Amino acid sequence: MVDQINRRKRARSEQSFDSVFVDNRAGFEQPFYVGLNPLIVPFDLGAGEFEVGVAQGTTLGASVSYLDYGDDRFTSADLKVRYYPGEVVLRGFSVGFTAGYLRYSVARVEPINRAVLDGPAIGIVTDYNWLLGGSQRFLVGTGLGAKRVIASKAERDEVELRRAYVTLRFIVGLAF
Repeated sequence: MVDQINRRKRARSEQSFDSVFVDNRAGFEQPFYVGLNPLIVPFDLGAGEFEVGVAQGTTLGASVSYLDYGDDRFTSADLKVRYYPGEVVLRGFSVGFTAGYLRYSVARVEPINRAVLDGPAIGIVTDYNWLLGGSQRFLVGTGLGAKRVIASKAERDEVELRRAYVTLRFIVGLAF
């Protein structure tokens, strides 16, 4: 009798552990994805992302991005934490925070000479992901966010960069 009670308690604790780390609707543990922005091919912008589920509805991730537009060049690397209110990671709407490193440069009068600002940046993101295909592994993600550059006004003025700027996200990848 005592063995049956202990087995039931153990089964309940394992079940509650599984409910935190397993998306029961999709049937996989700690899902993660790797994605790229395919616009690097025709344009001078690109991004790569990695994201992994750490608890029900919560993920940790990292991203790198590059944009060369006109005289401006943005290169960044960020760590991200996201929360999915539907509590199914990698699917649907999410909100999150980012912290990372930014390198911004702008061309001066002479094309060879560039003014550079290196420093930390923090941000907020709102994203939406779709998992497509028969196995629900093909991820398409979009998003909108804002980053704040942690640098003095004098440093930002030297490269003519505002304190904060808008970010856009478009990613395709595979979920595992």
